[in-house]
Amino acid sequence: MHLPRWGRRLNLGAMKVGLFHPGTQHSWQTARALQELDALAFFATSIFYDPDRWPYRIERYLPGPIARRFHAEFRRFAASGIDPRLVRTHGLFEWVERLCNRAGMLQLAKRIDRFGNRRFVRALAPAITGAEPFALWGYNASSLESFRLARSVGRTCILDRTIGDFRPYNRAMAAIRGEYGDFFLPGEHAIRDKVIERDDAEYRAADVIVVGSEFAAQTVRDGAGDADIARKLRVLPYCYDEALFAGLPASRPAREGPVRFLFLGQLSPRKGVHLALEAIARLPRDAATLTLVGPMAIPARTFERFADRVEYRPAVARADVPGIMAAHDVFLMPSYFEGAGIVLYEALAAGMGIIQSGMCAEVATPDTGLYLDRLDTAALVAAMESVIADRAMLAGWRAHAQAKARQYAFAGYRDRIGALLAELDR
Repeated sequence: MHLPRWGRRLNLGAMKVGLFHPGTQHSWQTARALQELDALAFFATSIFYDPDRWPYRIERYLPGPIARRFHAEFRRFAASGIDPRLVRTHGLFEWVERLCNRAGMLQLAKRIDRFGNRRFVRALAPAITGAEPFALWGYNASSLESFRLARSVGRTCILDRTIGDFRPYNRAMAAIRGEYGDFFLPGEHAIRDKVIERDDAEYRAADVIVVGSEFAAQTVRDGAGDADIARKLRVLPYCYDEALFAGLPASRPAREGPVRFLFLGQLSPRKGVHLALEAIARLPRDAATLTLVGPMAIPARTFERFADRVEYRPAVARADVPGIMAAHDVFLMPSYFEGAGIVLYEALAAGMGIIQSGMCAEVATPDTGLYLDRLDTAALVAAMESVIADRAMLAGWRAHAQAKARQYAFAGYRDRIGALLAELDR
């Protein structure tokens, strides 16, 4: 079969979809899936690396060392396989927001995010009210106004909720804030009622709500407490970027020396970083190491207590993640609240074992990892000690990981989207 330049086109149905996301998340995978289904009307976003567009062309005019630093940052947002002719970029507020996050100005970043989202909505309005037929696929916290406009002209609206409902989230965080208050940044409070009310309005404006895991779906059912909203829910498990991990060799048996644990993602209480830090502090140095990769979202003075027991790397280019994972043995995800956890699929693809909570996508199996029976430091220490003590178990996890990762391949995600569109097109 001849493959067009920008991927296979499967021609599974007549429905077209306009996809929009003012940031990134996994939206580029959704765009690629829709494109291969010949269903992508457009992909509107703020960040899409194209060396022929601004601001990315600036690489050409900067001195070598600076150009390389810019390129390293830009390539974090490279999205292979998507036809640039279908991409519409609106505004650069996402870059400003990310710079504020990097500088630790989290509240300013949130305000810029809200302002940028409003500008993004206005930029989309002409397409939404135009004559071209398409359904509209948007993401939580940035879709309400666009959905309302789309519904006014008879368009179907698909809400991709990438995180659980915030009412259960607030309850979960309140439960740990008392015991681990020093891990929360100053000014970090519960999600406000206004945000939750907006989420509820977004639920109501959508025709379908897709989430990445059964855990996330249950939080929406419990949080919203609305049978009509519950009927809109579809669990649509995500996928990982196979091309990014394709160059890795087959996973090898567990290495000699300390077991190398990895925590990758936002370093926050929601993700359970406090448990990982306390756990590594209780383990012998010659038994385990811990690497943290991602933006620091706990106070610096708190992290200092554990800094000598961990290797810390701030945010890295997406292209560097496979190599980092492959250099470690076990991925830790003691999270309290997730939408899914694409990083778990990636860990398998890199040949890692997994220790995870059940508050995310259920990825670990007996031959690839284990679940924490409760979320506290003692439980995580016990799980890590079991790996340290049983290298044969660890070797088995690593041997089965990459085969298990195939369950989360892009083709499966694409086909699940195709099935959803077929359902909506009936």
